[in-house]
Amino acid sequence: MRLMVCSRESVENYHGHPVSHFVSLIDPGEKDPSIPPPSVEKDLSLAFSDLDDIEVTLPRFKRYQPPEREHIEELVGFGREMSDLSEWGLLLNCEAGISRSPAAAIIILTAAGYRPQTAFGLVRRVQPEMLPNRRMLRLSDEVLDTGGALHRMAEIHRQKAFLRAGYEDPTLVRQREAQLEAQQSWWKRWMRSVARRLRRENRKVPGPK
Repeated sequence: MRLMVCSRESVENYHGHPVSHFVSLIDPGEKDPSIPPPSVEKDLSLAFSDLDDIEVTLPRFKRYQPPEREHIEELVGFGREMSDLSEWGLLLNCEAGISRSPAAAIIILTAAGYRPQTAFGLVRRVQPEMLPNRRMLRLSDEVLDTGGALHRMAEIHRQKAFLRAGYEDPTLVRQREAQLEAQQSWWKRWMRSVARRLRRENRKVPGPK
């Protein structure tokens, strides 16, 4: 078994490696620029943006396509087809090689028969800087019936990574932004209801005789 996870621009560095399975994760509307190594026997390309659950709730991200269950099901199917193989080389890539492609690798390995903890550890070994997309892993927990294990490991790994780095996880900023959006939305709804009530009351007041 050979596992490789990289950025889009690094794919050509693996053209001399024994890669039998190739997965490319791109943004919607983007033409996949990565060329699979010549040894590839089966490949998969999926298009969705690198969004987590918290970002999906924010209006400024509405125009982007988040990972959905159907994307996860394709990755799971890809992994299950690999489960009967005694030998394979899997190369996955995305824009930076730290979010979507590590998450996809974890999903594929779990679908291929590896225990969730083993799959997570194998991917972390080949891509120590990974911050796997948590929405992808939450959805994969549902598809693979892993009881939330993959999402929990991603959360713990992310917390430790930012703690070691010494700066705040951008997700926390997104959460505060979502809370502010919710408060503003509530305030706007309340103001509209007050305005409607005042208009109704004004209509009931008789005019001067």
